[in-house]
Amino acid sequence: MSRWSPLPRRADIERCSSMGPVGFVGVGAMGSAIASRLVASSDLRVTDRNPAAADELVAAGARFTTAEDIAASCTVVFLSLPGPTDVTGLLLGEAGLAELLQPGSVVIDTTTSVPTADAEIVKALSPRGIDFVDAPIGGGVRRAREGTATLMVGASPEAYAKVKDLLLAVTQSVSHVGPVGSGHTMKVINNLLNSCNRFAALEAIRLGQRAGLEQDVIVDVLNRSTGRNYTTEYTFPNLLAGDTYLPQGFALALMLKDIGLASTMAAELGHRLPIGELVEKLTAEAVERFGPDADQSQLMAEWYEKQ
Repeated sequence: MSRWSPLPRRADIERCSSMGPVGFVGVGAMGSAIASRLVASSDLRVTDRNPAAADELVAAGARFTTAEDIAASCTVVFLSLPGPTDVTGLLLGEAGLAELLQPGSVVIDTTTSVPTADAEIVKALSPRGIDFVDAPIGGGVRRAREGTATLMVGASPEAYAKVKDLLLAVTQSVSHVGPVGSGHTMKVINNLLNSCNRFAALEAIRLGQRAGLEQDVIVDVLNRSTGRNYTTEYTFPNLLAGDTYLPQGFALALMLKDIGLASTMAAELGHRLPIGELVEKLTAEAVERFGPDADQSQLMAEWYEKQ
């Protein structure tokens, strides 16, 4: 049985099916979750370095093909890649897809990236008549599959109008936050704050436990008071209740990478992040302690137990 069940609205299906083929490059955990929202409403063509990652999408009706075929045949191309250099390399590197994209097409980058990379891409694509939209998603893989995550969109008004219906097929929570680069800026800010909240919530809850309070009691009261955040509202009650933990589906190495993007952006702007710098240091220590592939939940479950 499929792990997800996309349920687009009939209006979404009718609008999206008229847009022509839609391509999706990079269908790992997050990419496949986003693509799952499109497979029922679009002529969806997907690719990934690991073909097995696309098996469920193909079973649901998508067609597996090459990145080159997607660029040449699709009017809209989604990207979901590990980081900014992967995106610029794919589009602008040797034999990059920019050479194959057709005038009038739109590239939608859902990768967690930075606005400096977006500016480089726009500079190369714009003379070719190709629009670029940065649309990272917030809320994690689970909510992306459910269609309840939030897309943070940076785009010109004209490009946004072209792809708005497709984005609404992914989630009804779509925020056009500004011009190209704005979506990635918003995602970097969101991920930085989320990481800071993780360590702050963990520290406070463990302090309460050391003082003799039960974890469930602490979390319940925090969630009815001003200390609540995503970590207290979802991570602890759903993944860290009792003596075991469930994986959240996001590796510590990716958490560290995202904080690093915030640090890089801040440095480029001449802006200090004293709390962010501390959290980056703590996350690097967690990667060293638990390994880069360890899940965020392992950090939350074991950090203070191994001090």
